[in-house]
Amino acid sequence: KLRCWLRRITPPTLVVAGDQDGLVPLAHAETYAGEIPGADLAVVPDAAHWLSFEHPDRLVALTREFFTAG
Repeated sequence: KLRCWLRRITPPTLVVAGDQDGLVPLAHAETYAGEIPGADLAVVPDAAHWLSFEHPDRLVALTREFFTAG
């Protein structure tokens, strides 16, 4: 149901996913990033669903890069 709303998102968007996420398939992140206009997708290797606990430094770096690149 969410997919039909994604095209309405207008702010810069970063979709972050772990490549080993067993709860939300990577295909979902790829779809979200593809449907949100101008969205960026970052896939973190060796990370599952709890990215903020598994690789907090990597998540902070990705977020910082995203907000300073624009």
